Amino acid sequence: MAAAANAPITMKETLMLASLGINPQFINFTHVTMESDKYICVRETSPQNSVVIIDMSMPNQPLRRPITADSALMNPNTRILALKAQLPGTTQDHLQIFNIELKSKVKSHQMPEQVVFWKWISNTKVALVTLSSVYHWSIEGDAEPVKVFERTANLANNQIINYRCDPTEKWLVLIGIAPGPAERPQLVKGNMQLFSVDQQRSQSLEAHAASFATFKVPGNDKDSILISFATKSFNSGQVTSKLHVIELGAQPGKTSFSKKQADLFFPPDFADDFPVSMQISNKYGLIYVITKQGLLFVYDLETATAVYRNRISADPIFLTTDAQSIGGFYAINRRGQVLLATVNEATIVPFVSGQLNNLELAVNLAKRGNLPGAENLIVQRFQELFSQAKYKEAAELAAESPQGLLRNPETVAKFQSVPVQGVQTPPLLLYFGTLLTRGKLNTFESLELSRMVVNSNKKNLLENWLAEDKLECSEELGDLVKVGYTPDYLFLLQTILRTDPQGAVNFALMMSQMEGGCPIDYNTITDLFLQRNLIREATAFLLDVLKPNLPEHGFLQTKVLEINLVTFPNVADAILANGMFTHYDRPRIAQLCEKAGLYLRALQDPEIHFKYIESAAKTGQIKEVERVTRESNFYDAEKTKNFLMEAKLPDARPLINVCDRFGFVPDLTHYLYTNNMLRYIEGYVQKVNPGNAPLVVGQLLDDECPEDFIKGLILSVRSLLPVEPLVEECEKRNRLRLLTQFLEHLVSEGSQDVHVHNALAVKAFMTADLPHELIELLEKIVLQNSAFSGNFNLQNLLILTAIKADTSRVMDYVNRLDNFDGPAVGEVAVEAQLYEEAYAIFKKFNLNIQAVNVLLDNIKNIDRAVEFAFRVEEDAVWSQVAMAQLRDGLVSDAIESFIRADDTDHFLEVIKAAQDANVYHDLVKYLLMVRQKKKEPKVDSELVYAYAKIDCLGEIEEFILMPNVANLPNEVCFACVDAEEFRLAQICGLNIIIQVDDLEEVSEYYQNRGCFNELISLMESGLGLERAHMGIFTELGVLYARYRPEKLMEHIKLFSTRLNIPKLIRACDEQQHWKELTYLYVQYDEFDNAATTVMNHSPEAWDHMLFKDTIVKVANVELYYKAVHFYLKEHPDLINDTLNVLALRVDHTRVVDIMRKAGHLRLVKPYMISVQSNNVPAVNEALNEIYIEEEDYDRLHESIELHDNFDMIGLAQKIEKHELLEMRRVAASIYKKAGRWKQSIALSKKDNHYKDCMETCSQSGDRELSEDLLGYFIEQGKKECFAACLFVCYDVIRPDVALELAWMNNMIDFAFPYLLQFVREYTGKVDELMKDKLEALKVVKEKEKEQKDTVSQQNMYAQLLPLALPAPPMPGMGGGSFSGGMSGGGYAPPPPMGGGGMGMPPMPPFGMPSMGSY
Repeated sequence: MAAAANAPITMKETLMLASLGINPQFINFTHVTMESDKYICVRETSPQNSVVIIDMSMPNQPLRRPITADSALMNPNTRILALKAQLPGTTQDHLQIFNIELKSKVKSHQMPEQVVFWKWISNTKVALVTLSSVYHWSIEGDAEPVKVFERTANLANNQIINYRCDPTEKWLVLIGIAPGPAERPQLVKGNMQLFSVDQQRSQSLEAHAASFATFKVPGNDKDSILISFATKSFNSGQVTSKLHVIELGAQPGKTSFSKKQADLFFPPDFADDFPVSMQISNKYGLIYVITKQGLLFVYDLETATAVYRNRISADPIFLTTDAQSIGGFYAINRRGQVLLATVNEATIVPFVSGQLNNLELAVNLAKRGNLPGAENLIVQRFQELFSQAKYKEAAELAAESPQGLLRNPETVAKFQSVPVQGVQTPPLLLYFGTLLTRGKLNTFESLELSRMVVNSNKKNLLENWLAEDKLECSEELGDLVKVGYTPDYLFLLQTILRTDPQGAVNFALMMSQMEGGCPIDYNTITDLFLQRNLIREATAFLLDVLKPNLPEHGFLQTKVLEINLVTFPNVADAILANGMFTHYDRPRIAQLCEKAGLYLRALQDPEIHFKYIESAAKTGQIKEVERVTRESNFYDAEKTKNFLMEAKLPDARPLINVCDRFGFVPDLTHYLYTNNMLRYIEGYVQKVNPGNAPLVVGQLLDDECPEDFIKGLILSVRSLLPVEPLVEECEKRNRLRLLTQFLEHLVSEGSQDVHVHNALAVKAFMTADLPHELIELLEKIVLQNSAFSGNFNLQNLLILTAIKADTSRVMDYVNRLDNFDGPAVGEVAVEAQLYEEAYAIFKKFNLNIQAVNVLLDNIKNIDRAVEFAFRVEEDAVWSQVAMAQLRDGLVSDAIESFIRADDTDHFLEVIKAAQDANVYHDLVKYLLMVRQKKKEPKVDSELVYAYAKIDCLGEIEEFILMPNVANLPNEVCFACVDAEEFRLAQICGLNIIIQVDDLEEVSEYYQNRGCFNELISLMESGLGLERAHMGIFTELGVLYARYRPEKLMEHIKLFSTRLNIPKLIRACDEQQHWKELTYLYVQYDEFDNAATTVMNHSPEAWDHMLFKDTIVKVANVELYYKAVHFYLKEHPDLINDTLNVLALRVDHTRVVDIMRKAGHLRLVKPYMISVQSNNVPAVNEALNEIYIEEEDYDRLHESIELHDNFDMIGLAQKIEKHELLEMRRVAASIYKKAGRWKQSIALSKKDNHYKDCMETCSQSGDRELSEDLLGYFIEQGKKECFAACLFVCYDVIRPDVALELAWMNNMIDFAFPYLLQFVREYTGKVDELMKDKLEALKVVKEKEKEQKDTVSQQNMYAQLLPLALPAPPMPGMGGGSFSGGMSGGGYAPPPPMGGGGMGMPPMPPFGMPSMGSY
């Protein structure tokens, strides 16, 4: 376990596919895809075809859809699914892209050849690999797949396992595997095709896995594209495993990346294992090589240095994907484990520096990944570079130091302290320049650089840096630059736009909210965005600032709609649909809508429609006016009617269209009549809408139109006219006589309309005021056995006349007559309030519903209605009775009636009434009946609620365990809660809380009713559910915070990875659980808040060890000093321990100032001692003060000797008159250290520290001081001191002076030891000189002897030879003698060496080459 904890790579299981119901047979390369760290997609083929989508943010809630496909890929970033299926009987594949959220198809395509491998290469592009080629297919627009390149021969008959692109999509790599060679087939062979898009060329290589990376080579301002690939090959009986890293497309004239390679060491048990995947972490610059059998190799990208190797899975790994945000990767093995590999940030650097002993790589890793563990190495390296005056390299190291280790005031002070020589760039500026090229300055750096710039009067530089977000804004920085400074907002906005468009939007919105208004008008800001084609950013800005919908912003409203209608019509459509703008140029936008294909939008503007009608009318386009008024539904009818009336068009059809469609018939009639357009009145009544003729007639009567015209109009329509409203209109105006001819005409045509006959009879008799006479006449005709007794019309007329004139006779007529219009006459009787007669009529004609309604609504006798319902036994009748009983509060009776009626339509009203009346037994019977006919969740939930109210708990349990439509919804649970049946409520609740959206509602329901313990029990049970999600763990934590705080901390610690920490943080903050809140902040990496909480609520939250671990991780450096104040106030005994962990982060000077102001400087003495090695003036002076106060002269002397960065003279002056002798001695030592020799000697003389005097003189090297001291000792009669001074200052005092003083003052005896030493020293020096001289002479003699021996030997060779020898033959000259020999007995040259002879080989004549061989 300890080894795993210290390993540089951490492995953990994040998910088990089998636990989600995935069958193990589908956990393989062909069924599982993982295109990114967001989604896993599993394709199942049994028991039914389906696709399972696992969202890694909530893996326990997989989405399973019934889909049949050969392959399924989730988009790397969005909920878009790509599906591939082979067309039956062909080799063609059908490809489809679906948006799961919108439930819509995005795109589809039919490939003419089979796709053997495919993969998302970006958020909008899919790569398709066929047997012969590779295609790229964009899901945007209507583009079809585009062929990119053809496959090379080395990939024939290979299984394609991967395809990758570099970030620019200029370099592509395709990877396949094939069986190994015949001599070793079990070692799978890997093949790779590398393709350059720019060069349109491919290169075939052996490789099993490959990946692209970008790398910035020092000295090159552009990123280099690297490819790394791993191979394991078998050649000539040897297995070779290599990792290669090379640069692609090296930039001419630029520093390039040197090719790297390294061995992959496979253990013997993995002889046939091979790489299946490679991932590169750009965050840490590491290469991960993963093998089939579960080995992981980790290499450094820059150097190809091996970092780590381990087995991460006992089961074969078939799939990996990059976890880019955390610098690791996911791997899936055949057992279904989803493993996550991450860098152990706390241990990888110590591992590399310790176990691998690679200090350079450790430092580079720490800088690259901002990792801890190399602090000492980096500080040491920085000090070395600084001491060597390599300020540029030191600045770069400080800028790149991990976790801002060297980004502190001490570093700035160090660069500040370097004197500037000549025209050299100040090292401080060099440091700041390096920081600016790498990112943003921190608060202190921003302030120091700004101070330099302001002092140099170059505030324009500040504008640039602020615009580029290079400076950390602070109150101090604002105070520094605000005096007389007005920012150039336009310049700032332009600058931000170049690098950060979204930041520019935020900056523009910030300006729009400034007091006094935006310094740049909105139109200018919009144009700046549009100049850079930043349509979306311009739209975002305008939508925000135009929210008030002001008339003066009409131009900008038009502008935002224009630019989006041209570029993004769907955005413009959404804006228009939202209705947030009303002041834009409607005609202009309508035209653009039409061009953009938004025809409905173009036509939906009422103003545009009216303008169109207006324009057409004014230009005489009457047909177009008529068409639009007839077809359009979007113009303002009132406005259009008024316009057309004012326009007085010769053709009234447009006005007729408007008035007929929108109910302006009286206005239309009045207009047409007053404008003498009678033929249009006739046309409207006869051809357009005869049904409105009564309204026309009524208006004509009001306008006093001649009766002949009205009569003619009515007769022209005849039977098409509705009689009743026409009679009503005439009766209102007492003009019923006008209809005589019309009514008679209808009767002659056989009309049976009661209103026709009624009107005629009434007209005849009523005109003569003879209703009773009419009745008498009709009785004789109808009641007596005459030929007209059974006449339908006469019976109608008799009863209707009686209704109007003599109601006492109506019931008798009803009982005696059988052939009259029962429904119509019954309604007339109701209108005449003859309810019993009406009831008799309806009952007689078996119109039971109308009959019971009379009893209920008019007679208002429910008992009679019930009796009637029992008699007729019709469902509809019982329904009417039930509704009446319900209205009268007879709920139980109503329920019984509803059951008799088998009526389930009014269950909502019944439920409410039953609950109000508390008749739940009856309600249960009704709901059981309803549930047999309707499948409504409300019915199920209310049934359970009713069961609960009547204590039918067994029925509830039986019910909730059986399938029903409600699927145990929230209401079921709530009903059980209300009935305090919490066991049943929990059974329901467990099925509810697994739904994230319902969890909060359940929790609130329980809490509102005070059921806190029961709710907690429900949530605790929910933790064990298979589908338990983060919401359950979080909600339980919130409940603990509110009601069970004693269990909160344990819960947080157990389930910290499954909590929605921000939500729980809010709960703990509200409930003031400070200790738990601190822990949550730490878990959420909110170290600043954690530290602040501890200090603000220390009685509950403070724990010394936890606080120490937290405070070192905060981002706000001010918290360090707040911590100092905190410990000073509350835990002074532990302040040194806290300061020790902050030693590398705090400003020691500031800490000393805090303690000095508080008057507790001595309290942090141990801390100051521990950091005194930094030689900070404030620390040195503080410690020295303490030592003086404590009269600890030994420590004071030690401090002064080791740490010299303080005011030496000031300290010496302070203690030179100290009452302690040793303190004065320290003062003398300080003077000596400061080079003030005389003052040091004088002080030592005063205290009779003669030894110190002597040592000071010796150290000064000043002859005059030393000889004066001799004189002083003579004056004081200090003979022994005189003798000692001669020895101590031996190298300084002149011998003659010493002897003279001794001789003159009778101290020869005391000078004699010095004299002996002097004589001995000089004698030794002379002896050494003589020895050196003799040795030099000896060397010279030996050299002379060697020369003589050489000459003698040469003479010996000459003496041994004969006096003359024949000369060797010259080439081409035969054997003649050499005539060039020396005469007179001179030595001839020695013969050439041969056989075993001696001597040197012959030399050619001077300046000439040899003439040939002998």
